[in-house]
Amino acid sequence: MNAYQRIFGRGPLGAALSLGLLFLALLVAREMPQGWLVIPHSVKLIALNAGALGAFALIYWSTRTLNVKDRGRKLCTTGPFRYVRHPLYASFLSWFNFGLAIYIGHIAFILWALLLHPVWWLVIRKEEAAMSEEFGQEWSDYAKRTGCFVPRLRTLLGR
Repeated sequence: MNAYQRIFGRGPLGAALSLGLLFLALLVAREMPQGWLVIPHSVKLIALNAGALGAFALIYWSTRTLNVKDRGRKLCTTGPFRYVRHPLYASFLSWFNFGLAIYIGHIAFILWALLLHPVWWLVIRKEEAAMSEEFGQEWSDYAKRTGCFVPRLRTLLGR
């Protein structure tokens, strides 16, 4: 794993695919006027703000737990890494994108937010393989007990 990959992982590729899919959702929404959801503006604002604040909090917590210089060199299993293997990616996938999709209020954007989880799972397979190679059984054990982008229920319950 080179220095660029240690710092950024598969994030740039995932971000490019996410933006491409966002553009596709925009095209679908333009062609599907019946797809607008009736959501009160106050609920939309709450969703957008909760998504943005949740994403920011998770990013902040992640960067405070694992320094950039340690990425790919140290297997971190504390802080948000105790719950998910990829908290920086999860901050967007599980927080911001859903808040944005609800704020926009069209079914195409809700589907976009849902579709990003399997797309990103495919994107990060190479990154996870590199971590497995770097950390061996320790990574395997860690991956079994933590979710990729969403915490596993048993982890949340402390089991």
